[in-house]
Amino acid sequence: MVFWFIIEHTMLPIFFLVVLGYFLDKKFHLDVKTLSKLMFFLVIPSFIFTNIYTTQFPATSINIIAAIAIFMFICFIIANIVARIRHYDAAMLESCRNAFMFNNTGNLGVALIILVFSHDPFVVNGQTPYLAEAMVVQIIIFMIQSISLNTLGLYQAGRGRLTARDTLAVMFHMPLLYVLAAALIARYIGWDAKDFFLWPIMEMASKALLPLAMVSIGAQLSQTKIHWLDKDVWIVSILKMTALPLIGLAMIYIANAFRPGTFTAVSATVFLIYCAIPTAVNTALFAIEFDNNPDYATQVVMNTTALSAVSLTFYIFLGHILFV
Repeated sequence: MVFWFIIEHTMLPIFFLVVLGYFLDKKFHLDVKTLSKLMFFLVIPSFIFTNIYTTQFPATSINIIAAIAIFMFICFIIANIVARIRHYDAAMLESCRNAFMFNNTGNLGVALIILVFSHDPFVVNGQTPYLAEAMVVQIIIFMIQSISLNTLGLYQAGRGRLTARDTLAVMFHMPLLYVLAAALIARYIGWDAKDFFLWPIMEMASKALLPLAMVSIGAQLSQTKIHWLDKDVWIVSILKMTALPLIGLAMIYIANAFRPGTFTAVSATVFLIYCAIPTAVNTALFAIEFDNNPDYATQVVMNTTALSAVSLTFYIFLGHILFV
């Protein structure tokens, strides 16, 4: 049931939007650069501000933050190893790093957590007592991924084609860093941003992230010569959907061995799901924006998303067996 639920309620809507973008481009010849500009200057800033401003972080969040940081560092090392073996140039190395390090946890992750913790064995007397804890952990994961993706991920995407100085200059010309700082300052000083006249606009724009991002990916695919047997794409895709979740599983057991209680059954399940989620859509958008191997980045996103229909179901089932 879980397998078909994931396909019907998560994968099919995502792929429908991609197909829609593909055929819209074939019919109207969409400007992907314009779509990416709309994402970077309106949709993503709105999404970041509204989510950071409204998220409440518990005191225990430091454990999850540390685990995410360690996991991302391991992904960074794996990307470097793959790049060395495959003899990638600097641009391809940065694309490989982004593909490994950043997950689509904001869209796919949230939907999966709600699904998993709203069904047996996490339902007690018709209630979902574990869903609140799971969503807190998921929001922490999402925030760390979002901040790192839109800073480090953006830097790495630009660094593949530009010098470090030029990349930083481009980053500081984009609103993402300023929006992040504004959200943190607004929280710190206790300013009620919801009374600001732009708040409804930001809420509406943030809800457009998934459809606009996936339509943009579809349009990029329409303009991409797809290599179905591209070895570089499949290396990243297979490692990300098989090896990385196993590394995350090992981290859970090691952390609890050295410091019992670091991961509860709920947080362990959420973290395992995070480690198994496909590559973030934004990595492809960054690649398009900086013209840094956009075909490779787009195909990795689509490959890992397609493979996740099977791999995610397996790791969710494995989490049920090991942690519940």
